[in-house]
Amino acid sequence: MKPLLAFLITLGTAVMLTRFSTPRVVRAQDTCTSASLRGGYGYTFSGATVDVASYAAAGRLVADGQGKLYGAETESLDGDIFQRNYTGTYVVNADCTGSEYTNDNFGAATRCDFVIVAGGREVQVIEADAGTVIVGRLKHQ
Repeated sequence: MKPLLAFLITLGTAVMLTRFSTPRVVRAQDTCTSASLRGGYGYTFSGATVDVASYAAAGRLVADGQGKLYGAETESLDGDIFQRNYTGTYVVNADCTGSEYTNDNFGAATRCDFVIVAGGREVQVIEADAGTVIVGRLKHQ
């Protein structure tokens, strides 16, 4: 009986060591489409531009899953506060990267590039207009 018990303990120890020492396999997110960006997202952005030393914004974006979006936000430009509404379009690439193009109620056009992560529950964004260093994160509501 003792040899069987010793064998089982050794086998159990080997299984545990193998399980905890084997690296976890990381799998890429599934292929994305325009439908991967769908519904309401709350967000914050921060950074600076050539003209503005301190930029921050918080708002809500709604994407229709077919390439159209709209939203509203409150912006702080060096401490001056503005409410901005916008509409636009977006494209999503199969690798879950994409771009959005918006026009706002002040007549300004903006382009952002993004990557969809966490199965569409989060989007990481950078403004892609010259003279800006603005980044943000959208979280699905």
